[in-house]
Amino acid sequence: MQAIPKSAANTVLPPLPARSTRYLVTLFVALMSATVFDGYDTAIFHLCTPDIARTFHMGNTAIGAMASTVRFGGMVSLLIVFFADCVGRKPVISFTVLAYAMFTLFTALSSGVASFTLFQTCAQIFLVAEFGVAVTMIAEEFPDESRGRAVSGMHIVNLVGVTVAGLLYGHFLDTRWGWRGLYFVGLGPLLAIAYLRRHVRETARFEAMQAARRRVTRGYSEMRATAGELFRAFSGPYRSRVLLVAGLWNSIGLIGGPMISFFSLYARRDRHWKSHQVGYAIIIAYILGAIGSLVCGQLMDRFGRRTAACLFYLGASAAMALLFTSQTFAMMLAAEIATMFCYQASRAATSAISTELFPTEIRATGYSLCVQAFGQIGWALAPIIIGLTSGPMGGLGNAAALFAIGPLFGVLLIVLLVPETLGKTLEELSP
Repeated sequence: MQAIPKSAANTVLPPLPARSTRYLVTLFVALMSATVFDGYDTAIFHLCTPDIARTFHMGNTAIGAMASTVRFGGMVSLLIVFFADCVGRKPVISFTVLAYAMFTLFTALSSGVASFTLFQTCAQIFLVAEFGVAVTMIAEEFPDESRGRAVSGMHIVNLVGVTVAGLLYGHFLDTRWGWRGLYFVGLGPLLAIAYLRRHVRETARFEAMQAARRRVTRGYSEMRATAGELFRAFSGPYRSRVLLVAGLWNSIGLIGGPMISFFSLYARRDRHWKSHQVGYAIIIAYILGAIGSLVCGQLMDRFGRRTAACLFYLGASAAMALLFTSQTFAMMLAAEIATMFCYQASRAATSAISTELFPTEIRATGYSLCVQAFGQIGWALAPIIIGLTSGPMGGLGNAAALFAIGPLFGVLLIVLLVPETLGKTLEELSP
């Protein structure tokens, strides 16, 4: 049998063509829908948890188990993103939006806890894969000096989806459609986006890497070549980066898991908020979260990724602890806003670091492996642990507040191990 040829990982790429500003704007607009629907989908779950629980007669433990199962679906997205490093970013980003639309429809039609969880899990597989490939394309196509702002911008437009979900929530809640109507209403825009993405090109970096790979693989399939490169990279030179980036995402995920899964339920059931108060609180929080991502992008491109990440990790930890221990409406509202501000900014900083630490031939899969698979273990496990321990801990708030310690571990990892990537090209950062 012919020996498998060496990896193309260290191949020097030829000068890459500069994309016009007009095309970069077009690309950003075409891909930002991945973030918009990520925000929309997350906000529906954020808002409708009490309503879904009431429909299917669920308690704390069942809600936690459902939230954890759905999140594990996002971890499986690695299997989809892998193909972005085999056949290209464009075909995968075109397919995922259609698959997500199909399972969103099935979610709206679900008849019980099992079917709802299954369809939402499948929807998350393709939504998370779409987001991972979209961020990879933005990082590869935008110039080095604006890459941090561009990645942050992808997180900022998350606000559009959240705002739409928040405004529609009050409209649909008291109709016969209920929470199901929120899933139905997104189908039209999803199909329109799938049509508009026909103008998106393959990234210049991937095309150059693919040409180099074909020269050194000598007839091996793209899948075998990519699989070989991934195995060699993640079992050797990039293993430490996989663990490092996954550790960062897990630390900040211990904020996202409790907040998104339980804030609405905790506010309405335990603190007796009205549904419209929860809706407006989440919209305001996500507006400030978008501003947090914007501020983070500016800080990253001026002072560096490390400084920005540490600042917002610490803020998220303090705000989260206050959120689930506050006794007054005003203090709890302020804590929810502060938590989302710092959480979204932390995600923007961590996302920029994640896309910059892997080479082009494994960037999409590396991002997905660290961010959306290994990096989501904390987020996925937090809801079910909170559901199980809320009784012994004396309430949902006490159990959730313990997870505020998560970002502190992230700060320690950043200070000790994360290299500064400000001002460096992706090729400089790959070795």
